[in-house]
Amino acid sequence: MKKLILFISLSLMPMKLYADWNVDFTRRQNQMAKPAQMDMQPDVKVDRAEEKNIFDRAFNTVVPAQEIVILNTEQGFVPSTVRVKEGAQYKIVVVNVNEKSRNVSFVLDSFSEHHATFYGKLKSFYISPKKEGVYTFMSPETSAQGRLVVHPGIEMNSNLDVRLPASE
Repeated sequence: MKKLILFISLSLMPMKLYADWNVDFTRRQNQMAKPAQMDMQPDVKVDRAEEKNIFDRAFNTVVPAQEIVILNTEQGFVPSTVRVKEGAQYKIVVVNVNEKSRNVSFVLDSFSEHHATFYGKLKSFYISPKKEGVYTFMSPETSAQGRLVVHPGIEMNSNLDVRLPASE
């Protein structure tokens, strides 16, 4: 019987040591108290437009861009000629639909635009022509070429009602 009591006391002794764990929740209580303190503060909304000065507001204007889609096909670019106005902003979207050449480049060197176009994927970028003229875009892998024609912007005081086609 003494052996049994000794065995039970020795086997229960490690349990007693483990049962006396203490967990420190003081750090957690500080973190939990923070959201409650934040609810006590008044809700103040700051108008970001008031924070900007007149110089920042004048130069952070968003100019809408006209979108132009150029398809890279097996026969070349569609449209092959794109007409834009000087001083306007344009979003060019290039789509490669050429099944034979699935990974090709689109190079508009005069505007420092060089992009890889993958089959079925869209590649977009913005241009803002500053000088009138005729510029070329190409795909070196397929030898396809196209033209970007920049026309001078028509002034508002002009009585001319001229509308040039966007592409051929």
